[in-house]
Amino acid sequence: MDERYQSDSDRNNYDLDTALEKKFHEVQEDISHYRDMDTGPSYHTYDKQMQRQPRSISVQRTSQNRRTSWEDEFDIPDDFGVLDIPDEPYQTAPPEISNKQKKQKSKRKRQKPNSPSQQTKKASAHASEYLPSQSKPIPDEPEESSEERERRYKKKRSMLITTNVGQVMRTCVIGTIMLGGSIFLLIGTRPTESAEENRMLATMPSITAEGIADGSYIEDLMYYYEDTVPGRSYFKQLISDWETYKGLSSEDTVILFIGEITQVEQETIAFTEAETESTTEVTVATGTQTTVESTTVTTTTTEEEIEKDAVEVGDGIVLIGTHAISMYGGGFSKGEEYAQSLNNYKSDLGADVNVYSLVAPTSVSFYLPDSYSGYTANEIDNIEHINEYLDGVIAVDAYSTLEEHKSEEIYARTDHHWLPLGAYYAAQTFAEAAGVPFADLTDYTAITKEGYIGSMYTFTKSAVLQDNPEDFTYYIPSNDYTTTYYNTDFTNARDGNLLISLENVEPVSWYLVFMGGDEHITHVSTDVDNDRVLVMVKDSYGNAMVPCLTQSFSEIYVTDMRYFELNAIDFMQDVGATDVLFVMNTFSATGSNCSYLETNRTQ
Repeated sequence: MDERYQSDSDRNNYDLDTALEKKFHEVQEDISHYRDMDTGPSYHTYDKQMQRQPRSISVQRTSQNRRTSWEDEFDIPDDFGVLDIPDEPYQTAPPEISNKQKKQKSKRKRQKPNSPSQQTKKASAHASEYLPSQSKPIPDEPEESSEERERRYKKKRSMLITTNVGQVMRTCVIGTIMLGGSIFLLIGTRPTESAEENRMLATMPSITAEGIADGSYIEDLMYYYEDTVPGRSYFKQLISDWETYKGLSSEDTVILFIGEITQVEQETIAFTEAETESTTEVTVATGTQTTVESTTVTTTTTEEEIEKDAVEVGDGIVLIGTHAISMYGGGFSKGEEYAQSLNNYKSDLGADVNVYSLVAPTSVSFYLPDSYSGYTANEIDNIEHINEYLDGVIAVDAYSTLEEHKSEEIYARTDHHWLPLGAYYAAQTFAEAAGVPFADLTDYTAITKEGYIGSMYTFTKSAVLQDNPEDFTYYIPSNDYTTTYYNTDFTNARDGNLLISLENVEPVSWYLVFMGGDEHITHVSTDVDNDRVLVMVKDSYGNAMVPCLTQSFSEIYVTDMRYFELNAIDFMQDVGATDVLFVMNTFSATGSNCSYLETNRTQ
C-alpha cells in the first residue's frame, strides 16, 4: 500500500480535483521541456539539466508501484497521466563497453565535432521519438482580393517593362555612338598637316612583305590612323579645354617641364686625327658692343660621335612663368645635309641666280634662363656650322638682328612661331643682303587682336597660358599688289587675299592670317619695278615674312618644301627666278624637314 495513504482519514480527505490538476500541469511542463529541446539548447545540454532535476513524470507501473484502494474506488485508469517513456536514457545504467567500442569512441572524439546546428538537429530527432506529433498553428492570412492581385500584377509588369526598356535604350544609344564613331573614323576626311604643331601628319604606309614580316607595317598603319584622326584639330582643342581644370592657376609662377626633356650634350665636330689644334674667333656680345677674342681649342676624339636628329617643335616645352619655350635638340649632321642641298640648288641654277639661306632661331635662344641651358642645344652653334658648309650660297644672319631686338615682342609667349615683328626684322636683314629696297614699319597698317593663345597652349593644356593671353599684331603693306593661289602642283589658279580675315578664326590659328596656311603655292605680283623675282622655299616661319617683302621685289613665289609636288629647279627657272631664299627655323633646318629639300630638287 502506498505510504501516502496510511489511514482512512487521510484517504477521505484526499482532493481528487487537485490531484488531477497537478498531474495535468506536470505533464504539460514535461511536454514544454521537449518542445524547448527542438528550438533551444542542444539535447546533451538538456539531458544534463534533466539529470540534475527530480523527475516528475510517472513511469509504467511495476510490481513495487501498485494501485491503491482509492484509485479503484474512483475507477482511475492505469495509464492516466503516464507517458510511455523508456527509462534507459535517464534511469538505466549504461551497458558495458567493449574494448573495440572504446577504440571507436576514442576515434570519434579525435574527429571534428559536430556544429551546434547539427547537434540541435540530432537532439530534435531524438526528442521526436518520444513526443507525440505536434503541429504549430499557422496564423490566418487575410485573403487577397482579385482587385489587389490585379493591381500588384500590373505594378510588377510596369516595373519589368521599365527595366527592360531602359536596358534596350542604353544599349541602342551606346551602340549608335560606337557605330557612328567607327564610321566617322573610317570614312571621315583625314588631315594631312597640323598647323598647331607645324608638321606634316603621317601618311598611309605601303604594304611590303618585309614590313608584314617584321611587324613594322602594322605599327605604321596604327600610327597613321592615330595621327590623322578626322577632326583632329577640333578634338585637340576640345581636350585642351577639358584638361584646363588640371592645369596650374594663373597666380602660380613656375618653371614647368612638359614632354620629354633631358640634359643635352653640346655637340662638337668629330675629327679623324687623334688631336687637332685650331684657332677660332669667338664673338662675345656685351650690351651693344661686340669684341672678338682668339682662342686655341684642342679636341681629342677616339671614335666618331653619334648624334640624334633634332626634335620637332613641341616635343619638349619649358613653361617659365607665362612664357612657353620649346627645347631645341640640335643636329650637326642634318645641318650639313641642309647645307649640301642648298649647294646643289646653287649648282643647278647657275651663277645668275642668287641663293640665300636664312635659318631662323627660336625663342629658346633669347628667353631660356641660363640655369636651364643644359637642356637645349645651342642654336647659334648649329646655324654657324651650317654656314661653314655653304658653297656659293649667301648666309643671312637673322640671329644677330633678332638678338638686338629681344626686349621687344618678337616671339610669341603662347605659340612656337615668332611674331610678325620678329619676321619683319628678319626680312629687313634679308633685304639688305639681297640689295633690294625695304619699307619702314611706319609704312604698314598695324592690326592688333587681343586674346591670342597659340599652339603652346594646345601642347601644354596649361591654365597659366590660358589665363594670360597676349596680343597678336600683324602689318598690312601699303603698296599695291595682287595675290593668286595655286594647288601644290601649280594648277587651279584663283585670286585671293595675302592676309586673310580672322573674324571667324579661333585664336590658336591666328598665325594663319598669312596666306591661310602652307598647302598651296602663292604668287604675289607687286607694283615694285625692279624685275627681281623671288622664289621663297620655307616652312611656316617664312609665312610671316612675305608681307614684309611686297615692297622689295616685283614678284614673289612662295612654296612650302613639305607640300611641293614639282621639280623645284624646273619651277624656279620657269618663273624666271632671280633670287631664291630658303627660310626656315632651326628645327626644320637641322631636323627631318630638311630632307624635303633634296626631294623637291630631284622629283
